[in-house]
Amino acid sequence: RLNIFFVETSGKSCLTFRQACGIESAAKANPDARIKLYTEKTGMNLPENDLENDHREFFRCPVTSVLLKQMNNIEIVRENLVELLEETPLWQLHKTGSFNRSSWRLFHLSDAARVALLWKKGGTYLDMDCIVMRPLESLNNTIGTVENGPNVPSWVENGVMAFSAGHPFLHFLMKYMVLAFEPDNYISLGPDTLRDAMFYFCNRETLPANHWVNCRHNSSIFIQPPESFYAINNSRMETFYQPEFDPNDWHLLHRNSFLSHIYGAGHGRIAPPGSLYAELARKYCPVSYAMATAGGANGIF
Repeated sequence: RLNIFFVETSGKSCLTFRQACGIESAAKANPDARIKLYTEKTGMNLPENDLENDHREFFRCPVTSVLLKQMNNIEIVRENLVELLEETPLWQLHKTGSFNRSSWRLFHLSDAARVALLWKKGGTYLDMDCIVMRPLESLNNTIGTVENGPNVPSWVENGVMAFSAGHPFLHFLMKYMVLAFEPDNYISLGPDTLRDAMFYFCNRETLPANHWVNCRHNSSIFIQPPESFYAINNSRMETFYQPEFDPNDWHLLHRNSFLSHIYGAGHGRIAPPGSLYAELARKYCPVSYAMATAGGANGIF
């Protein structure tokens, strides 16, 4: 059974409508999968092992409560997320106090926890600002590339990754992340590190999209083309928020994309009713969208 998981490091018990949209879309497109949100426990100030209060806290949040009641394949796992790094090379960052020196602790913990979870449990990791449009069970041992122009070759993102548990690349990546960690650089455990680790592990200088790449320890990784996850990239972020979307962009996303990573979704950008983001939300996360636009919000998601 497919595992799809998300990581939320702030410790807030109430999801935003957009976060809920990402989770709902994954659950709706993959009804037989286990959808798990791993979220930080320590921000709650609850007594240890107080599971009853922990559970009740989520149900005080309307959108979280509705999702849990209507989608039977969603589970929220409340943990001290740094403990996910135990028994992995990334534990070194906690043991040495490196995480405590981080200026971007929530970002760094998220980047680390997703890799540790993939290595321990296997499955598909998704950022919470993704809208899933198709089943994801065919994804395995894969990352996605992004088209950022001829001067930025082999750009990858760590917002979508799918790996079998124990894949040797993930173990190498975790060791590389420890070496690459910079407490004042918020992406030091992110895409650059992922790309460079792949260069070393697979003995390559480029990552050819739409190909299997043979790597160390008789392992292989499939390099997804940009349209799989990032058909509309960061440089075209405005496309998601225009009052009227271009039908060509709708067709672009529905031609070969498993999902769309919505750049700018977490930064308060307004998505008017006729925008591409709003239309995707209306179709793929109707429960979250309806709740977000109810009560005189003029349809703005």
